[in-house]
Amino acid sequence: MAAVELRDLLHYPFLPEAQKILASRGISVAGLSKTNPGRNYLDKAAERVVYSIDGKETYPSDTSGDNISDIVTYVLARVLVSCTKDKRTVERFVRAEAKRVFGYLRQEQNQTIKARVCAEFGISLDATRLTVLQYVEMAANIREEKWRLINREVEGGYVQISADELEILLSEKIRAHLGSSLPLAVPGAVEREFAPWTDKLLMKTQERTLAEFGVIDESAYPPCIQALIQGAAAGVNLTHSGRFSLVSFLHVIGMNAEQIEGIFARSPDYNPDMTMYQVDHILTNEYTPPSCVTMLTHGICVSKDATCEKVSHPLNYYREKKRYLERKRRLEESKAKKAEAAKAKAAEAAGGAEKKDAPDSE
Repeated sequence: MAAVELRDLLHYPFLPEAQKILASRGISVAGLSKTNPGRNYLDKAAERVVYSIDGKETYPSDTSGDNISDIVTYVLARVLVSCTKDKRTVERFVRAEAKRVFGYLRQEQNQTIKARVCAEFGISLDATRLTVLQYVEMAANIREEKWRLINREVEGGYVQISADELEILLSEKIRAHLGSSLPLAVPGAVEREFAPWTDKLLMKTQERTLAEFGVIDESAYPPCIQALIQGAAAGVNLTHSGRFSLVSFLHVIGMNAEQIEGIFARSPDYNPDMTMYQVDHILTNEYTPPSCVTMLTHGICVSKDATCEKVSHPLNYYREKKRYLERKRRLEESKAKKAEAAKAKAAEAAGGAEKKDAPDSE
């Protein structure tokens, strides 16, 4: 296969050839912040991550004339998100980069580089069917019912797929591939050196979480989470799946470890050391709360209401309920303002009438 050109690596910086270019240029991660060019690269790498945290479609290619900037910032961005030790930051970065790569790959005219990238991912861009094993692997993280193997057309060990479905599956494959090696094992000295950049990224992720979920509102919790909180407060020994679901949910919507431990502190037999250990273990690994289907399987999907029927995940319930409560609050405020205005107008009219009816004093 023909050699991959530098211009190709700018679009596909995850290829092994990109790492060789960095080594040949003498670019090392350690000590990078001590030089002006190094700090510029770190700033651009952080900006690349911020784009992903904000949910922007793609990070724009470098136009400064630096012909390896996109490769360097990709490598450094992977190091920075690893230093954050925050799963949400890592996942947002991987998803954005996968979208970026897939966009380039779909428009790629160079058949040699297209074949090289596809070989790296172990995929084909023109497949009309996949083996059952390939399909299950690529669709593992897609939650919609139509993607379950039992709902697919299977013939001779192959799953039939449409062109639109292939795009979704390929995007998932790329995302899984890019994220498979993250977070990286970063030396402590490098973590400390890059702390000014990673601290800003963590703050940005927190801002994004607050923007997404807003101020924590217990009245918007789904029935399953409310039941788990009530159980914890009553001293019920929650199952591992129940405790995991509760802690991971509360963390994702913005609660810190101390606030979460406060939930368990309501229990009459509260054990601070044990609670802190369990909570810290879940938060350290930055787990995502399980879906409604998983919670149903573990017997912790309870007291379903009308909103439950419209969502497939407790976080989606929380978003939906918060929007509903916010609309309701605004409507009530609007009605109260109108009532107050009508009351003031009536009082003003009554005062005018009294003045009109009062006898003239001579």
